[in-house]
Amino acid sequence: MDTKEVIISRLIKNLAEVITEDELRERLASGEPLTHYIGFEISGYVHIGQGIMSALVIKDLQALGVKCTIWLADWHTSLNDKLDGTKETAAKIGKGYFTEAMKACLLAVDADVDKVEFRLATDWYSKNMMEYMALTVKVMQKTTDSRMRRSIDIMGRELGDDVEMSSLMYPAMQVADVFYQNLDIVHAGTDQRKVYVIMRDVAKKLFPDKKKPIVISHALMPGLKNPDGKMSKSDPESAIFIHDSEEFIKRKITHAYCPEKETEKNPVLSWAKHLLFWNRTESFYIKRNPEYGGDIQFESYSELEEAFHKGDVHPSDLKSAVINELIKLLKPVREHFAKPEIAAMKQELDDVLAKR
Repeated sequence: MDTKEVIISRLIKNLAEVITEDELRERLASGEPLTHYIGFEISGYVHIGQGIMSALVIKDLQALGVKCTIWLADWHTSLNDKLDGTKETAAKIGKGYFTEAMKACLLAVDADVDKVEFRLATDWYSKNMMEYMALTVKVMQKTTDSRMRRSIDIMGRELGDDVEMSSLMYPAMQVADVFYQNLDIVHAGTDQRKVYVIMRDVAKKLFPDKKKPIVISHALMPGLKNPDGKMSKSDPESAIFIHDSEEFIKRKITHAYCPEKETEKNPVLSWAKHLLFWNRTESFYIKRNPEYGGDIQFESYSELEEAFHKGDVHPSDLKSAVINELIKLLKPVREHFAKPEIAAMKQELDDVLAKR
């Protein structure tokens, strides 16, 4: 069993950014009970970069004794006009399909599903709506219009001269969510960085005697077709959704951008690094015909990257190995969604998306 220090060091190494590393180490070493949260819009099918990446972080945090929470942001989904634009649909899909999707991802990485709390924003706001709205107003009082505008790319929006007032409300609510739940560790993808930097600045102003929440950010997975862009739900061929069939996984990876010897902007290598080597304890095998050198195995991502860079591993062989690993990784998810009651929840989302 890994020691606490080994897990902390691995987590920090695998994350894209920690604000700040010293604070995280200090809080984890203190032995005090810590709370974590990651929030999601309920915007469509869960892809592997969203579900599995988040689950891997949660698994490590659980091993460190942190209480983990997944926040189902139905209000934010409605503000951003996702699904059909209503909180009611966002709440229904959030408590149904999305919750089961994230549970399946947690199962896939061997995290403890029963110890993760799922919170629907509406349910929590209704406990004390006046307190929450007062917090949101205080957040807006302690930051500026220009900073809020710069942070709205968290909604997938471009900054323009005219934005809806709801777009400026969105980041303020996201910051207030953290304070309302009294969280210690805030977890997100790197695309959420701006709003959580605002959160830390506001925390210092509103709660000067309290420790600021720590921000941990996992890397965004690049799209399979565009190495410069993140995986996108709007381009299904650039992403693998967690319940994709084996045939879909094979087709998408086979056609992925993967230039020979290129390691800097290579989605297939990036996926291997972040998804398959996060906490790998077994060898990574690449099967090859004897005339091409026979099978080869790697004990670390750095070994794989070096071999690919030297041309010792061909893109087609790398793709085949990644296909096999992803099919194996996502098997528990496919089995979960094969259950009639879970499949029915996905069908509810299918029906909503078909009307968009």
